[in-house]
Amino acid sequence: GVRAPDDRVIDSKGFIFVADAGNKRIAKFDAEGKYVAEWGGGGKEPGKFATAHGLAIDPRDRIYVADRGNKRVQVFSNDGKFIAQWTEAGNPFGLLVTAEGLIVADGDAHRLTLLDFDGKSLGSWGTPETLKLPHLMAQGTDGTVYVTEVDGKRIQLFERSK
Repeated sequence: GVRAPDDRVIDSKGFIFVADAGNKRIAKFDAEGKYVAEWGGGGKEPGKFATAHGLAIDPRDRIYVADRGNKRVQVFSNDGKFIAQWTEAGNPFGLLVTAEGLIVADGDAHRLTLLDFDGKSLGSWGTPETLKLPHLMAQGTDGTVYVTEVDGKRIQLFERSK
């Protein structure tokens, strides 16, 4: 079973993907919660995880995994096929897909980085004074990004500059 579920996403067909940090894997379930498949395991090579922590999914059903500890984001198809690994955003704790790209929360550096959908940095913001261990994120229908902070014990809201 799942030992430490840290995040989940649902694809366009209703399949549920769980970041199971305790088992260093991604577990896939159908819409009724029946186990379908898994991938990962502990390690540094592509497709393996130090900690499968945060998840995000884009409109093409590509799954982004915050491989916390290996300091990379790994990208997979929704059937578990490894596509890429990105290392430009530090140690990822949380991920959020937006229209502009993937926001990566680096809890170690207290920073958010926006990556394009090829993994290139479009810019970063935040410092230990302004973001206190940013973690998981969500986006409102108006585009506002909500960022949870572990050390700040708060949620910060970021609006797109006009």
